[in-house]
Amino acid sequence: MKNKQPTNSNILDPKCGPLGFIVGDWDDAKTFYAAVPAGKKLNKLAVVHQAEVLKVCNNQQSARNFIERHRKKRSVARLPV
Repeated sequence: MKNKQPTNSNILDPKCGPLGFIVGDWDDAKTFYAAVPAGKKLNKLAVVHQAEVLKVCNNQQSARNFIERHRKKRSVARLPV
């Protein structure tokens, strides 16, 4: 059974913070990133990759930039030692 992707549950809340977003393939854990609301007032975004919070960003653009940099850094092939 395939998991359903999350929907926008804050659509009726007039004072919602930044909305979370996902990047990558939903079924591939190595390429899947999520930015979810975080912080005391849920006004920041926590970038999550493979069940680990990588960074807490102030806005959506900084979260997207961090994800792009992290994806490029991880795509470099590493030689066996």
